[in-house]
Amino acid sequence: MKENAMPVNILDTKWRKLMEPYKQEAFEVLKQYIAIPSVLDPKTANESMPFGKGVDEALQFVADLGKKMGFHVDRCDNYLTELTYGEGDKVLDIYAHSDVVPVNKEKWSNDPFTLVISEGNTMYARGSSDDKGPGIACLYAVKALMDNGMLGGYKLRFLFGGNEENDSLGLKHYFHALNKGYPTLGFSPDAEYPLIYGEKSIYAYQAEYELSLPQVAPFSLGAALNIVLQEASCEIEGDAEMIQKALNGYLSKYDKVKATYEGNKLTFIGVPYHGSMPWNGVNAGLHMLNFLGILFGSETLCHLFLDYNDGKGENFNGNYHDQYFSETSYNVGRISYDGKKLVIAVNLRFPAGLDAKNVIDNVEKGTHAKVTLLGGSDGFVSDPESDFVQILLHSYQDETGDKESKPLAIGGGTYARETKNSVAFGAQFPGRDYRMHGDDEFFPLSDFYDNMQIYAHAIYDLGEYLKTGKKLF
Repeated sequence: MKENAMPVNILDTKWRKLMEPYKQEAFEVLKQYIAIPSVLDPKTANESMPFGKGVDEALQFVADLGKKMGFHVDRCDNYLTELTYGEGDKVLDIYAHSDVVPVNKEKWSNDPFTLVISEGNTMYARGSSDDKGPGIACLYAVKALMDNGMLGGYKLRFLFGGNEENDSLGLKHYFHALNKGYPTLGFSPDAEYPLIYGEKSIYAYQAEYELSLPQVAPFSLGAALNIVLQEASCEIEGDAEMIQKALNGYLSKYDKVKATYEGNKLTFIGVPYHGSMPWNGVNAGLHMLNFLGILFGSETLCHLFLDYNDGKGENFNGNYHDQYFSETSYNVGRISYDGKKLVIAVNLRFPAGLDAKNVIDNVEKGTHAKVTLLGGSDGFVSDPESDFVQILLHSYQDETGDKESKPLAIGGGTYARETKNSVAFGAQFPGRDYRMHGDDEFFPLSDFYDNMQIYAHAIYDLGEYLKTGKKLF
């Protein structure tokens, strides 16, 4: 697999010199941290380990590390690890996470929980870029500021969550069960540079359609709502020659999807993609439904395909946009059929500020389905011209010289949406794709070190702003 791992343009500033003595130690700590397979494990989860053994071990690793560094440590009912330094009415939060997504070891070039360095000085491991690498880079930036008397006059809270990849239950417990209180300012090193100041609202719903196709056996497709369905299959009865001919005709019209019909099993293969931009993928499930609709004369299935295939809801006037967000996304991630009813589950992302009920009501009205809201969270927009955003932007620009890249409003979700007065800041540089949830996830070693430099600058400037109310530029 090829990746862009060429060193970025990083400037030789005082912050680079400040971080130089900490690089080797940070790297050695990261290797130990990554070796902990901190995947959500319901089998070992209990009251004292709400996310299972691996996640608990990683959170304790951070707690032990923080204690050695000089932080006050709180395990927060084992939902997350809180490291605090300093006191004051003003609070700066930093949000990282210790949990990682599952792996299929057979598809990795090396053991995913052993940090491997390639000849190109690139680190490969699960969590190297999401989010153990950025978390440790940021933590050592704080440590350098502490050691050099450049931190204080406000309260800093560094939070390592244990459930970011699922429901962010760690931060929810922190703010809503423990009532820790929201920060004056906060950021998460778990996204992209130069920074993310806005995120869409993210909700899920299911839509039900009355449907009877005697020729089609019941089926269930998909697992994750936020991934475009890559494969879909079902068993059907009918004239094999006629079905194959119809399938050939369908594939000639839709050349980006693949399909086979063997025995009585029909299989469609599409292209997976993140649910925030389903139009960049090919949804095998939707194509299978469309083909079945054409084959057996079901207007319901054909209309469903038209409603959702573009991923933006244009067919039912559901594509909302504003000055910050250019489109709405609808990703069909699960599909089931029991012989009498078809149910689809949809990952929905729309501009922050819109009322979820109104958006759902429009879906129900426009698609003629019974729609049920499953849950979700509202997005946010921080003023891109605010002092807070500009301080972060300038710290990035001053260390990289990159004044072309602009702050982003995205369809994805970060920890920033679980709190207040916060944004996402790094650690992925423009033009990079670290395969964060994929096989052979990586993080260039130079990026790891460069992030330490940028975060030291940013945290210092934010601290001075909290103490004085003045920008340093």
